[in-house]
Amino acid sequence: MADQQKLELKRVVMVKAIVTEAFKQNLVKELERAIGNIDNQLSQVAERGKAYLQDLKQKGLNQKAVAFKHQVEEERNRQSAAKADLTMKIEEAKKLQVGTEFVQGPLEGPVDIEIGDNLYKKVGGAEIIVKDGIVQEIRGV
Repeated sequence: MADQQKLELKRVVMVKAIVTEAFKQNLVKELERAIGNIDNQLSQVAERGKAYLQDLKQKGLNQKAVAFKHQVEEERNRQSAAKADLTMKIEEAKKLQVGTEFVQGPLEGPVDIEIGDNLYKKVGGAEIIVKDGIVQEIRGV
């Protein structure tokens, strides 16, 4: 009866892509799209912030206006840093060598654990290797 005991756990499975020209192009496009989103957010913050700032000043709430202006500046700095990071990632993506593996990120997947299993082998080190979105290999299963 004891050998029929099972437990389902979650484990992290790393997804890696084999770099192809199409992969590089798609990665660059995604990063450029993210930069475009940041630019849109920055312009929206600037527009909304300007109107709100004028409203605060008209109401004579100068201290709130100064604090708000500081908040907007901090947000602008955060977004600018994120944009710079993405720009650097674009340059790195363009330099990727075709045929190498690129870590895309983790996924969670279930794994069944039974009495007698090696827990470390069951929950650790699984990888899915894809090429242009098609699974090529599953490692560590």
